[in-house]
Amino acid sequence: MRKLTKNISMLGAASVLTAATLAGCGSSSTAGNSNSSNSSGGQSSSAKQETITFVAAQYSDNTKPFWTNLIQRFEQKYPNIKVNLQVVGWTAMDQKVNTMISTHQTPDLLNYNEYASFAADGLLNPTSTWVPKDVLNNVYPSFLQSGEINGTGYGLPLLASVRALFYNKDLFKKAGITSPPTTWTQLQQDAVQITKKTGVPGFGSHYTNNEGQADFAYFTWGNGGGFKTNGKWDLNNPKNIQAMQFLHDLTYKYHATNPDPTSINRDQMQPVFEQGKIGMMLTANFFATLLKQQAPNLNYGIGPIPHNTGVKPFTLGVADYLMSFKTSKHPNAVKKFLDFFYQDQNYESWLTKEGMLPVTQSAGAQMAKKDPLDAQFIKLLPIAKFYPVQDPKIVQAEQAVRQAGEAILSNQESAKQALDQAQQQMAGAGN
Repeated sequence: MRKLTKNISMLGAASVLTAATLAGCGSSSTAGNSNSSNSSGGQSSSAKQETITFVAAQYSDNTKPFWTNLIQRFEQKYPNIKVNLQVVGWTAMDQKVNTMISTHQTPDLLNYNEYASFAADGLLNPTSTWVPKDVLNNVYPSFLQSGEINGTGYGLPLLASVRALFYNKDLFKKAGITSPPTTWTQLQQDAVQITKKTGVPGFGSHYTNNEGQADFAYFTWGNGGGFKTNGKWDLNNPKNIQAMQFLHDLTYKYHATNPDPTSINRDQMQPVFEQGKIGMMLTANFFATLLKQQAPNLNYGIGPIPHNTGVKPFTLGVADYLMSFKTSKHPNAVKKFLDFFYQDQNYESWLTKEGMLPVTQSAGAQMAKKDPLDAQFIKLLPIAKFYPVQDPKIVQAEQAVRQAGEAILSNQESAKQALDQAQQQMAGAGN
């Protein structure tokens, strides 16, 4: 979930979000229960001194101050555990991680946006060996499963974002529409109606190299398709072809979107929505905070991602992860540190500073009570679906569907032609 210095593929927003810090205090979480075995008391001065290295990604200017303060308080409680903190910007993170691995200097704890390739290379410890059970039990099941490969956890979800439909209530009213669409039929009809009645594109369609994989997921999942079938890459299955044809038709058959969806990305579309020049668009939860800051008078609402009839409601969930390498010699110290961090009071404070959503159920319940805006997104967390991040080839798959979608929505290739080529790319990558 790369914020500020790199596009968020989920968690993650590009230049329009660089000035934003986007979600309290309570201590009711199971993970933060002061009676748990991992969080009770400090350490005696005679205990063996341990030092753990924590490489954390920088999400905003608040990141380093938060971790520094948290570590100071943690070390006061556990004077025999020292935490060596390294905060790295997202633009430098890939190189930093590659260097650590190639030089065999991997940290005890890493905050990163993918874990599967490291797990595939046998570099990671299972989460059961370095994460308190109370913390694991507190994570939303859908998010916990996103960090698992064949039932074994390797990535501990750190923070979350979800996607939803943002719609302009004033434009809806002018078009005679009283509620946001929940089905494709309603989406098509409402987008056409808004375009005809207001002269503004009814649906903001954006499909580029920035977040194109998200647009693919919105519509293929919304038709019961997706990236894989029975564990195999299946990008050109009939449901996917039908989904991408529907998205194509919104522009070229019904003329209910902006003219060229491949010429504008999500982060460029958001200011257009802020100006009241788009009826509705799909984007991430942190856009709500941006609207509060940059368009406080905009009359908008939030609805679910529309889907085809017969498909269950869903949202696209994105998470960044914590992981521990086999080189770590201090799993119990890591365990204590995580137990301290995931206490509701500490965890909520971090999420509030970074403007993200919780992955723990107790923090979700607390934050939903305090902020109605957060509550709208937190209620989506249990139905989140994820990219198949467990597969190291997810990077190639995302690139393949981005290229396919751009070919389809620039009217250069049919949905079948483009997705057939995407599937061929994955076959070449070792399907």
